[in-house]
Amino acid sequence: MSVHCRGCNMAPRGLKTAIRKTIPAKLVGSKQFRAFQAIKNGVLDGPKLRGLTKALEASIWSLGTLPPEAVYGSVRRGGWAGKNGGRRRGVAIDSQLTRCINTGKIKPKKGQYTLTKLTLTALAVNGLEPVACQRAVCNTDLRIGSAIDILAYEKSTSQLVVVELKCGFSGDRVLAARRSGKACTMRKTLHKATDTVLNRHFAQLACTHAMFCAETGTLKTIHSLGVAHSIGAALLYVNDVDTALYPLSAWWTKRAERILKDL
Repeated sequence: MSVHCRGCNMAPRGLKTAIRKTIPAKLVGSKQFRAFQAIKNGVLDGPKLRGLTKALEASIWSLGTLPPEAVYGSVRRGGWAGKNGGRRRGVAIDSQLTRCINTGKIKPKKGQYTLTKLTLTALAVNGLEPVACQRAVCNTDLRIGSAIDILAYEKSTSQLVVVELKCGFSGDRVLAARRSGKACTMRKTLHKATDTVLNRHFAQLACTHAMFCAETGTLKTIHSLGVAHSIGAALLYVNDVDTALYPLSAWWTKRAERILKDL
């Protein structure tokens, strides 16, 4: 019997525990080299897994270069200037969100980074209750591993939503990468898709979503708690000026398995 009551408008009791106990992989290694490794019967098992983003870059992105207008927007990185400022900011925000969400502290509060507060606010405004952060997923057959930035419960549909969080990226997300003066499309399964920041992130989200949806045992467990069968997905862009949520379309979900196989 489900313990979830739709009228309570909250994530079902036991959902966070189910998501945590069914994690299929773990990030292991040192600061110099970190990689995902599958978990089998409660212990680490098998070889290290390739990271999804680097695999996409090697096999799917075009050989072109994104224009500066696509990569660098007009929004300044307040407090994160200097070399690798964007990367340092992303790591710091991820760490803070992980601590907040995984301990159930999902309301913005004084002392948090601005982007942390904006992320939590954007989720709430869109009816999404975050229930897990940096939750690992993998495909051991293809030796691919990744992490769901935020796994949220959508109150209006009673479904889980895989959220890919992108902090910064205030440039033009639909400007194409170019090579020899020509706009580029992606490769292999995505040869008809323009190579843009937005499409790169959609491809990443589609693969992450597909790996989570392939966890039949996990989905069976969470459905018994009252969660809908379907799993949603969306990109969430957050910078110091605004936020934007882009749902993953059927076009991407239909191609996700083929993208993974192309890697």
